[in-house]
Amino acid sequence: MRTFTKTLMAFAFIAFLMTSCGGGSEVCNCSDMSVAMIKEMIAAGKDKDKMTAIEKKYEPKIEKCKKLDEGKSEDEKKKMVEEMSKCSSAKEAEKLMQEFMKQQMQDLKPE
Repeated sequence: MRTFTKTLMAFAFIAFLMTSCGGGSEVCNCSDMSVAMIKEMIAAGKDKDKMTAIEKKYEPKIEKCKKLDEGKSEDEKKKMVEEMSKCSSAKEAEKLMQEFMKQQMQDLKPE
């Protein structure tokens, strides 16, 4: 359950990034990273060790994306959202996140 909670937190943060990070190609890099991370997490399924390894693997990149938002005005944040929506991976990240969340919720159901 702890891994699931951490995973949900990671995805809540990624969702936040997708609506608030920016800075040229770095915006799309954050979106691309999200796609790669979510794909790995979907493939990991219920394996807690794999989930932990994935979280550690992407932690530095997530931290870098977090910093893109620092010191931005509301107008700058809106522009970053617009830029993010133009990234080729943005829609894929959103779909994959929904798929992952659905998988995680199904995994919580008692058998």
